Parts: sequence; structure tokens; C-alpha cells
Amino acid sequence: MVHRIHRLDFAQLDSPRILRLRDYWQARRGAERNVPLRADLDPTELRDLLPNLIIIEVERQPMRFRYRLVGTRVVEFNKLDFTGLYLGTIGWEEEQQLVEACTDVTEEKHPVVGFYTWTTRSGTIGKCEFGIFPLSHDGQTVAQIVGIEDYDFPLGHSDPPSRPPE
Repeated sequence: MVHRIHRLDFAQLDSPRILRLRDYWQARRGAERNVPLRADLDPTELRDLLPNLIIIEVERQPMRFRYRLVGTRVVEFNKLDFTGLYLGTIGWEEEQQLVEACTDVTEEKHPVVGFYTWTTRSGTIGKCEFGIFPLSHDGQTVAQIVGIEDYDFPLGHSDPPSRPPE
């Protein structure tokens, strides 16, 4: 069972992968644009992150989010390749919270980061930190979202987070 999704500030994250994507995203954004161009992301520069990355297409009227690319680690972890599916149609417990986070990224043109926990079959607590970052074709309108999920933490990091929920 997935627990509630918690949004965080970047300073509260444990995942070096998410912080690396944030730094890369900020460098591509530059001073003149609110949102980096999708064309400015070079997968060869993110090779180590590719298994954990997701690309989401933003559709408008109505606002919908379609998974365009899902990394192999994300597929492996979810036991489902949801490439081509729309967020909100998959059946996950936390889907509405994810739709809200993607909507916020699209409208506010700012990244959203956070974590969620779930109870595993063995009764332990699993944890995933995530980040979603807006991308554009024109530097202003959000057309895609690049996301990253990180399930891999140092040994012994499976305890529930000590951070207070939102």
C-alpha cells in the first residue's frame, strides 16, 4: 500500500541522482528562460540517470499527461512498462497526487520534488524519492516533464523518513 506523497525542498532530499538532474536542468535553463528547452537535454550527458528517468508529454484541453519514455529501472521496480499510458488511467493509489504534481509543474513552471513510502509484502517500509522538472519547446510553455525516481539508497536507509509530512 502506498502512503501519501510528500513534497520536499531540494535541501531535504537524500538522492544524489535527483540533485544531479536538478543541477543539469538549471544549467540548461540559463538566466534568460524560465524553462529549459527539451532539445537542450543530451541523453549522453545523463547516461548514468537514464534507467531512472521518465519523460511525460503534456497535453492540453483537456490537461493530460502521457508517459512517452519510462526508464528500465522504473519499469523493473514497478513491474510494468507504462510507456504510452496516461497518468490517471493506470490504477495506482497515488495517481491523483501525481496528476496534481504534474499540473503544478506545468502551470507554475517549477520543479516538484518529494518522496513516498509504501508497505512492502514483507512488512518493511520502502521509500522512493522523486523529482519532476518542466521542459519546453519555446522556453516558456511547458510541453514535457522529465522525471526521475530513485529507489536506491545506502544500505540501512529503508527506515521511514524522519521528516514531518506536509
